[in-house]
Formats: sequence, structure tokens, C-alpha cells
Amino acid sequence: MTAIVTTPFRVLNAENFKADVVAGGMYLGIGKSDVWSLTTSDTTDTTAFTPYDTKDNIHEAWKNMLGLKKLTAADISHVVPRHTWKSGDTYVEWDSDQADIYDKAFYIVTSEFKVYKCIYAPAATSTIQPTQTNTAPTAESDSYIWKYMYTISVADAEKFLTTSYMPVKTVSLAYANDAAAESALTESDYAQYLNQKASRDHAQAAGIERLEMTANGNSNYSSKPTVTITGDGTGATTVAADITMSGSGSTQNVASITMAQARKGTDYTVAEVTISGGGGTLATARAVISPQTGHGVDPVQELGGFYAALNTLLTGTEAGDLVVAQDFRQVSLIKKPLNYGTTTISTATTLRALKYLDLTGSNPTANFVLDAIVTGAGGAKAFITEIDVTNGRLYFHQNSKTGYKAFVNGEAITGVGGGSATLAGTAVVNGEVAYNSGQMIFLENRSPINRSSNQTEDIKVIIEF
Repeated sequence: MTAIVTTPFRVLNAENFKADVVAGGMYLGIGKSDVWSLTTSDTTDTTAFTPYDTKDNIHEAWKNMLGLKKLTAADISHVVPRHTWKSGDTYVEWDSDQADIYDKAFYIVTSEFKVYKCIYAPAATSTIQPTQTNTAPTAESDSYIWKYMYTISVADAEKFLTTSYMPVKTVSLAYANDAAAESALTESDYAQYLNQKASRDHAQAAGIERLEMTANGNSNYSSKPTVTITGDGTGATTVAADITMSGSGSTQNVASITMAQARKGTDYTVAEVTISGGGGTLATARAVISPQTGHGVDPVQELGGFYAALNTLLTGTEAGDLVVAQDFRQVSLIKKPLNYGTTTISTATTLRALKYLDLTGSNPTANFVLDAIVTGAGGAKAFITEIDVTNGRLYFHQNSKTGYKAFVNGEAITGVGGGSATLAGTAVVNGEVAYNSGQMIFLENRSPINRSSNQTEDIKVIIEF
């Protein structure tokens, strides 16, 4: 048996994921302040370990968690691989029968951040950058035909445009009228709305885009044959003027078939091309069918928007919940985590994940060293992740290097490199989020990123569905 996952299904998954983020309950987590190594004695980073889709790996990522920040509707966008127009490059024309079309450069983004789909590509390089915003596909002097799709807004470019990916969106056309759309949308989205609407009204939806020769036939044609198109749509016809022959006399074959715009028809899902007459045989062609709603009406579907980009900023301590003067090496996405000790789904903007040891005495945190190991008299070990001098607390995390033995109320603790204290009657105080709650749906291991109180980290995550 053979099977495929279709592009519409992949786009639907990306849309559903976006809807989850927009609805709330999706958090970005950062974690792992200790180095990539196998033992506590090795304090030098190796290459980031490969994450695995196992319960143990996910549980350990939770144990490494420093804190989480809630994502908002403004933090997510569909994206597609970026193909920046460059003079001298060759581009691929849209084709309904290309299984790998979404892996190819059949669309471009220009230096003006305008996005175009290639409707026709000659057997040559592109030398003219399109700038038009016409509703109909438009030919440039290098013979490339481009359909203007949309312009990437400044806001979307700042959040989601990278060297490898670019944002794509489809603006809803379900408004009572243009005035209602203008009132509800941003200026850039309203401009895209108008272009999509004009494209829809202009398009011959699911029409025959062009005919591609699959075989030129034998060399026994003496005149132009007849081309017949049959299928489940209407209106696509051809005339003799559309056919170009090669050779002469009785030794011609069919070189190409072109179609004037007015004869492309509409509402095709299948179409068969038959070439007959003219004295020859064996020439065959296939029909390329345009998108169901026409070009430029649904950019996400048309360009293969089965990628989602998440972007959020981490600024300083984020109201005290995200540790600074520290590194992180893991980025995760958590869907609907719970507040610690409850069955309540978290709604806070940020959540502190770290537990802390509550110390007794005067100046109890003196001489403890950040990132060093702290050991309890009963054998428990942990990494010191943050030192709170004001409140006499050592924030910590444990993982497979330290083991998970629990600290004991009232026991003595000592730190590697200095520091000793006694734990309070309640030795361990938990963070704001319940470990292993919700669903960890993404985990990335990376090289260390250092945080400081006057620094902002711009975190982008690209997910392919």
C-alpha cells in the first residue's frame, strides 16, 4: 500500500495550530542553564544534544525549565520558504501536475517586499523584476508572466521575515462590503483584501491555464491537427491559430499549443486533451488547471503555507518570572499548562518554572556560586540556577546529571565553590507551573543564549506540518 498526506491537510494542520495560539493557552518555554555534558564535573558545552520524542526526554526538558511566556495572536503567522528575486535566476511556472511544486521557486519576493506567483516561465533566466500590482497576470519584457499576490507589511516583515522564510496570509473576504472590511482591517490587510477580491472577481476559477506538450508526435503531420479539451468544466476551446508546428510540408510535428485568455474556461477539476487529424499521430498534451478560486485569491493555499512561524520577545526578567544573568539551551512550546497544584489551565502572561530552596539565617546565600552544584546532607544534588540574596533563596533545577533525590526540610546544604546554609522548615517551594502538565508539542536544543536584565531576546520558531 502507498499513501500520501496532501498539501491541503498540511495547510489545515498549520491553520489549526494557529487557531490554538490565537485562542490562548500556548506558551513558549526556555530551559536548561547547565551545559551540554554528561556529568556534573564536566562544565564545558559540547554540541547540543539531539532531542528525542520520548517521555523521558520530554520529562527531563520539564525539569530543565526556567520559565514560560504566553503567546498571542500577533506572535504567529503562516510562512513559506523564501525565494528572493534575483536577476539571472531561473524560476518555475505554476503547474497543477507537479508533485514537488512547493519545493520549487514558483513564486518570488522582490526588493519592495511584493510577492508574485510565476504563471509562465520561458526557457531563460529572469532579468526584469516585477513591480506591477495588476489584477491580471502580467508579462514582463523578459517574457516571464507574474501574478501579483500581496505585499508583506512592515510589521509582518519585522516579526516573521527571515533569510529562509517569508510570511504569507489570506485575508478573509467574508465582509458585508468594502467599508466594513476597511473598518475592521489594518491598512496593509485592507489593501490585500482588495487585491484578493479583485483577483476572485477577475479569475476564471479552475480554468485551463495552459497546455503542455507531453509528446510532439511523429513527423508525418502535413497540417495543423485539431485539439479537443474534454472535462468537467466548461468553456475551454482551442482553434488552429493556437497550434505551432515545426518542420514543413508533410514532415511536421506539433511544437506547442497556446491558449488565449478568453478560451480557458472555468470550473475544471479534470481535463483531457486530444490531438487528432493533420495526417500525423502520437502527439499528446496535458492541461494545467488553475487554482479552484483562481490565482491570487487564497495565498496561503496557493503558495503551500504548511509552515507556521512563532516569534516573541523576552525582555529582561518579564515581571520577575524569567531568570537573567543566566543561559538557556532549550526552547519548547507548551499547550495549556496548569498552574502548580491545581487543575486550572494557566492564563498568566509569564510563569516561573523554577523551584527554590528556602534558607534560614542571616545572609544565608553568601558565597554560593551560580551554576555550581548544591548538595544536601541527605545526598540530594541540584544546579544553582538563580540566587535571590534579598529573600534568602536558591532557585535550582535537577536533571539526569544531578539525579532527582529530594531535599529534606531543615537539612544542611553546601555548595561547590563555597556557601553553606540550613534549609527552612519547608525546604522546597515550587514554581508557578505544574511540571509535565499540558502538552509539550515542540522541543529544540540549541547552543547557549545568555540573558541579561537589559537585553531582549528575539525568538523565532519555524514549524513544518
